[in-house]
Amino acid sequence: MFMRTIAAASAALLLAIPVTAHHDGEAARDSGIVVSHAYTIEAGATAHSIDVFVTIENTTDTPAVLTAAEVDFAEPGVFQAPSVDDSGKMSIREIAALEIAPGQMLTMQPGGIHIVFHDVQERVEAGDHFHAHLEFEGVGEIEIEVEVEHADEEHDHDEDVG
Repeated sequence: MFMRTIAAASAALLLAIPVTAHHDGEAARDSGIVVSHAYTIEAGATAHSIDVFVTIENTTDTPAVLTAAEVDFAEPGVFQAPSVDDSGKMSIREIAALEIAPGQMLTMQPGGIHIVFHDVQERVEAGDHFHAHLEFEGVGEIEIEVEVEHADEEHDHDEDVG
C-alpha cells in the first residue's frame, strides 16, 4: 500500500505543466528552483487548518527535494497527496518530502498534492497575503508570498499565458 502512495505521488510529480505567474512578481527563485502561484483559499472563522498550493519548477540537472514548509501562525506544514489502496479506495496520505525531477514541474492544486498547515492561530481572509518558508534539500530556504483567494474564485493556476 505504501508503494502505491509513492507511485501515485511520483506520477503526479512527473506531470510537466507550463509555469506562468499568477500575479506579477510572485515567483521566487533560488539555485534553479522557481516557486510561483502560491495561494490558499479563505477558510471560515473556525477553521483550524489551511491548504496551500504552489507551483515548483526544477530548472537544475539534479532532483529538487522539498522537505519542510513553515508559516509564523501555524504548526509546520505537512505534505499530502491522494492515494489509492489495494481495494481501490482513494484517501489522502502524508508524504515526508516531495521530489521534483530535473527539468520537471509540480503544480499543487485542490484535490491533488498540497501543503497543510494545522493549528492555525490567525484568520486569513480573501485579499490577505502572508509569508511562507519552503525548505529544499541542498538549497536551503526559499521565502514565498501566499495570496488568500475567495472560496468561490476560479483557481486555474496552470493556465499558459500567451
